[in-house]
Amino acid sequence: MTATPQMDNYNPNCQSTTQQSEIQSFYNDTTVFLTGATGFMGNLILEKLIRTCSGVKRVYILIREKKGKTTEDRFKELFDDPIFSLMKKEQPKYSEKISAVIGDCNMPNMGIGEQYMEILKNEVNIVIHSAATVRFDEHLRTAVNININALKDILKLSREIKNLKSFVHISTAYSNCAGRDVVDEVFYPSPISGEKLSNLVNSLDDDYINRITPALLGEWPNTYAMTKAIAEGEIIIHGKGLPVGIIRPSMIIATSDEPLSGWINNFYGPTGVVAATGIGLMRVMIADPKKIADIVPGDYVSNAVLACAWDIHNQWKEHNNANDVVKDDGLENDSFVPPIYNYVSSSSNPLTWGEFMVYNKKYGYQMPSVKAIWPILLRLTKYHFEYIILCFLLHIVPAFVIDSIAKLTGRKPQLMDGYKKMHKFSSVISYFSLKSWVFRDNNTRSLVQKLSKLDRTLFNFDISKLNWDSYFERHVVGIRTYIVKDPIETLPEGFKHSRKLYMAYYTLLSVFAALFMLILYGIFLLFL
Repeated sequence: MTATPQMDNYNPNCQSTTQQSEIQSFYNDTTVFLTGATGFMGNLILEKLIRTCSGVKRVYILIREKKGKTTEDRFKELFDDPIFSLMKKEQPKYSEKISAVIGDCNMPNMGIGEQYMEILKNEVNIVIHSAATVRFDEHLRTAVNININALKDILKLSREIKNLKSFVHISTAYSNCAGRDVVDEVFYPSPISGEKLSNLVNSLDDDYINRITPALLGEWPNTYAMTKAIAEGEIIIHGKGLPVGIIRPSMIIATSDEPLSGWINNFYGPTGVVAATGIGLMRVMIADPKKIADIVPGDYVSNAVLACAWDIHNQWKEHNNANDVVKDDGLENDSFVPPIYNYVSSSSNPLTWGEFMVYNKKYGYQMPSVKAIWPILLRLTKYHFEYIILCFLLHIVPAFVIDSIAKLTGRKPQLMDGYKKMHKFSSVISYFSLKSWVFRDNNTRSLVQKLSKLDRTLFNFDISKLNWDSYFERHVVGIRTYIVKDPIETLPEGFKHSRKLYMAYYTLLSVFAALFMLILYGIFLLFL
């Protein structure tokens, strides 16, 4: 057993001098428009921007009403999350710099009223478009509206912004994975224009869209990846002449260091696997242990996003100076090629799915949860037939027995429904857990080299220097704390609970072994 890790606040701003870095200076006296601020990545970008770039003038964040809560309610609740604790401590007047813009990316023009539009056009200098629906199985109409049309609308808005310095669009490394094994930092042909796809889905009802979606997807694994690919094509069309760039992160998981180590607030992708395994719910996963698990910590991505905005602006200026373009005189530099940054771990610090599970199981054993229903037991298999058999034996059969007991005792059965969702989730992510891609990241590596020594400390995203072993210790603590909702203080009780589960497990194994031997003995007697 290792020493119990502490969820300490991380403070990269502890400098012996008040000297500002180049990136910090870039954000001085600027106004930023951030979409997706209520999501995982948006939270991290907003927190980092306010906490580290204290010279920023204002940050406008797009917020919509949700589940009966008003925009004002969601704005207030946003900062109740522990992820903002360090920011509020270091920047107590943070609320004076953050303003909500009422809108909805699922609506035309992002649902932004004219009064807000005028404010954004007159005040904004930097746009960070983080909003997206990241559900792999999202209905195609919703995915088109949020991932494609909202980007098109914000690009059109950006054309009217009076002093736009930089525009960062957050895409995904898997937007161009269909039909290719190597993904460069370039634009790829779009399977269909955003306008044509939008017109198509708007002319059909939801049921018919569901029926034709598999045919429309073709080689794309899901609506998320396809709409993200088409969205990049919209940048070529509607982003021409703008200081725009794209960052493509791979699978984003819990933070490494800041502002809280191991912080995560969703079950997506690998996080859901680790959480379900940690409580003993998931016992088999379809994955090739030798394939690359291309994952990146959330805080590294937020740092990279803020650095990209700075680099895009610098490249824009250099290009305009080299081509003698003066936008104030009515000339636009349409020849500017938006830079693309593939942000991945596979090229410089690769990790396999087998290693991913070894690390998580290692620290899962050392930090068992009181909420576990079974010991940590997980098998990875790349064979569908083996996966189906193991799912039946290790998931369906136990769930049927436990749910049957629940019915007999007057309780609500839950496990069968839970496993249906889990198996659907496993099927969705199997596309990424059974394949590996080569992502070229020369632009990202070049950006790391451009950073000053101070910026490399303040905005660290050099994935090549991340120690996976120590990271996954924080990762498991974070999932235990923020997803399972089991604080590390319950660890002693967790060990006691774990011992009871293992006793039950080995007792059950002994019973099954004895029954098996009896069956074999009976068969043997029949042939005597």
